[in-house]
Parts: sequence; structure tokens; C-alpha cells
Amino acid sequence: MPITDPVKLQIALDHVFKVKICRKCGAKNPISAEKCRRCRSRNLRLKRYKK
Repeated sequence: MPITDPVKLQIALDHVFKVKICRKCGAKNPISAEKCRRCRSRNLRLKRYKK
């Protein structure tokens, strides 16, 4: 069932896409992370948003 409320939709999108992904091991990290929680690599990228 799609989300029709714009406020709830924005909260859901923020939860899914506002993370950083480690390029070495693929772990999800908080947006504020400077290094990976799993492998401690500093090679992080923002999660991509696909339309």
C-alpha cells in the first residue's frame, strides 16, 4: 500500500536513503559516520536514490 501522506513519505525516504554505504564491505552506516562500523574503512558513499 503506497504512502499518500507527504510528511510520512518524507520520513520513510529519509530512513531508507539517508545512510552511508561502505564501498569495501557494503555495510550501512549512519549519515554522520566517518568510518565503517564493520570494517573501519573510511571509504564511504551516500546511498543512491533511484527514480
